[in-house]
Amino acid sequence: MFELSRRKFLLSSAALAAGAGTRVAFAQSDVTASLKLQCFGSDAELSAITNAVARFNKKYPNVNVDISIDPISTGWGDYVTKVLGEFNAGTAADVYGTAIETFHAFSSRGLWLDLRDFIKANPGFSDFAPSLFEQASYKGEVHYVPIGWNNIMINYNRDLFDKAGVPYPKQGWTWDDFRQVAKALTVKDSAGNVTQFGYEVPNQNFFVQPWFFSNGTGVLNDDWTASNMLDPKVAESLRFLYDLIHVDGVSPIPGKETMDNQFFGGQVAMISRGHWIVQGAKNNGVNLDVAIPPKKMNDTTVIGFGGYAISKKSEQPDLAKALVLELTSEETQKEEGEKGGGVPGRKSAAETQAFLSFPPSAALYYQTLPHTKAVPSPANFQEVEKIFIRYYTAMMAGEMSIADGCKQADAELNDSFSRLK
Repeated sequence: MFELSRRKFLLSSAALAAGAGTRVAFAQSDVTASLKLQCFGSDAELSAITNAVARFNKKYPNVNVDISIDPISTGWGDYVTKVLGEFNAGTAADVYGTAIETFHAFSSRGLWLDLRDFIKANPGFSDFAPSLFEQASYKGEVHYVPIGWNNIMINYNRDLFDKAGVPYPKQGWTWDDFRQVAKALTVKDSAGNVTQFGYEVPNQNFFVQPWFFSNGTGVLNDDWTASNMLDPKVAESLRFLYDLIHVDGVSPIPGKETMDNQFFGGQVAMISRGHWIVQGAKNNGVNLDVAIPPKKMNDTTVIGFGGYAISKKSEQPDLAKALVLELTSEETQKEEGEKGGGVPGRKSAAETQAFLSFPPSAALYYQTLPHTKAVPSPANFQEVEKIFIRYYTAMMAGEMSIADGCKQADAELNDSFSRLK
């Protein structure tokens, strides 16, 4: 999702400044130890994590925290492969930041500590939406403490709407409304070449999910155990996106690279992204706002969120828990949200003036939370994502028919699930 060169650096660290309403009684403050923290994100997350570790260090000055941050530039499937490789090599970190796309893949392999007692001992966690902890559970155990989350919204450039004389999107708009808006925002030069696209048809699994959910369907069944690609509504959703490209000409064919820079440069009017795009919009002076994705049958959008897990292989589990408390504190959450990371998991951190001031409709993020579905994330996610995207991009490019693409993807997905069993 993010564009950031991978970084790794060593910080003297460790010390806990507990978030409001939390109780802490872990390792002795004079303990000497080392912790490894593997996290993910971009500049907003890196800054907040660095500051959290510095606060942690005020109480535990003799603990070194080795921080490695991954931009997830090649997808969550590759992150799963990387983390499993670390466990197999005996180089696992103590604390892992990861996202829901990987939860089942990791939990099904028994990598993490059960955090139920830890969570019960810290009532400050009640500031998080209960649904996040529910989705962070596996077979009755809780393996992840939530952090920021992202739901895919339609991000749009208000200046381009104003220039075209197009009203801003309203709640309850439909696929047909969206199509007309995208046409009105597509601009061509005298030679017929598009100089401004109305929309970017997504090129990533997470970004495209609302087009299925809002049509009452999904590429997998509801419990993520089998393909749902033969549902006619899946083909209908894919046909709608195909027609935006090949009939209406409001979007290019999805390529390997996302079009964030084109959006920031005013060459794309609407784009499907999460809250993480806010900082880029600020940096580039984009007059950004957000709208709930248009509906076909409903206005359900997709949610993905991150969480911190503690490795069963950690030799310092109490210190790791103390570090997680600071990484998920209200102060850390506020900084991540206000600097353009995900929407804070703590509701209090999403109610600050700084967070709500930009984009103008920032309150919609939490308003949509009850109308979200988790991105399909089975234990074989790394295979599922690659299979779906391979066929999806081929269908969007017109390299194979939607009927054939759905049929072949269905067979390959179900073959992957049969191996999982």
